[in-house]
Amino acid sequence: MQRIQRYIFSECTRVFGGLLLLVVSILLLERLLRIADLVSRSPGNFGEAVSMLANLVPHYAGIGIPAAFFLAVLITVSRISRSGELVAVWGIGKSLFMISKPFMLMAALLASALLITSGILQPLSRYEYRSLVNSIAETSIETVFIEGKFVEAENWTVWTENVDLSTGELSSSFILERLPEGGQRMISAASGALVRDAGTISEIQLNSGMGADLRADQTLSSRLDFDALSWRPPAALTQFRARGKDVRELMLWELWAPAMSSAPLENDRIVPLEAMVSIHDQLARFVLILLLPLIAVPFGLSYGRNPPSNAILIGLVTLIAIQQLLELAKSLALDGAVPAWAGSWSVIALVAVFAVALYLRSAMTMAQPPLSALPDIRLPRFGRRSDPEQSAS
Repeated sequence: MQRIQRYIFSECTRVFGGLLLLVVSILLLERLLRIADLVSRSPGNFGEAVSMLANLVPHYAGIGIPAAFFLAVLITVSRISRSGELVAVWGIGKSLFMISKPFMLMAALLASALLITSGILQPLSRYEYRSLVNSIAETSIETVFIEGKFVEAENWTVWTENVDLSTGELSSSFILERLPEGGQRMISAASGALVRDAGTISEIQLNSGMGADLRADQTLSSRLDFDALSWRPPAALTQFRARGKDVRELMLWELWAPAMSSAPLENDRIVPLEAMVSIHDQLARFVLILLLPLIAVPFGLSYGRNPPSNAILIGLVTLIAIQQLLELAKSLALDGAVPAWAGSWSVIALVAVFAVALYLRSAMTMAQPPLSALPDIRLPRFGRRSDPEQSAS
């Protein structure tokens, strides 16, 4: 790599790092409010809150990488254009292709990083985030009981009128279990107590109550009156489900099995069409990163010392438009309106034609930069105004 290319690469990397940090920080701050509200209901879970934020980083990095890279290329090209460095480079016989090589190298590295992030890190971190949310909700279950609310977990519904946090004593309680064959099992008790083991609820003792089993047709199957009954909370109340119930929790190669299945898998509950669309969406975004420099470089070009002030704005609008087209294409594919592969790849093909045509126009001809024909957006400058008579004199 030549010295000028190393210089461009380092400049773009520095701008990209700052923009990515800014984007991820802003997105994390927005989610921090929700996490703080959740954690405030369960004191002593500051560590879990930090872990939740850390597990959100891969998700927001996947959003921020394309945007930060596109803007970094545009800003870098605009900066070297404005300073006159670009004209100097062309003056020694270098072409736009040579200037673009550092951006293409960076695009290849970031495309690989994005594929790893979306295909491996995001599924794992998303599952861990949901597990932490479930864990925090479980540790605050007594608070919910105090409020007299129904708590649902999988096939269970539990309600308690009140609980003494110091002794664990319960007042009137009700437990409903939905049985696999379609029936229901109900238990009610006048009082009870929480039995803890290693800081977690391991058993609930119920006193002076009754239980009944109902068939699927709501007819009584059996009835039980008891003075004392020990009930162990289901694993759903203390343990989070296994990973893989959501397509977004599966890594890229794990999506292949449900995608090739002729029917939804019983264990994973993943629809084959949804898995296939997810595969194409992730691969399409990988290719999109490679095309972004072909758009950002022409947008950043300027042959004068005053580059267009609307370059960043138009770049953001273009990037948002591409993102919305990808989301629309994904929705159409999920609805079955277009084949699974046609949604994302149609958008990528359209972007590729536009990007290549735009780049070759700037690299192979002496035409003015694409944005030079558009009117600039100039903000009014506030300050001391000169006297017209003094200016005339």
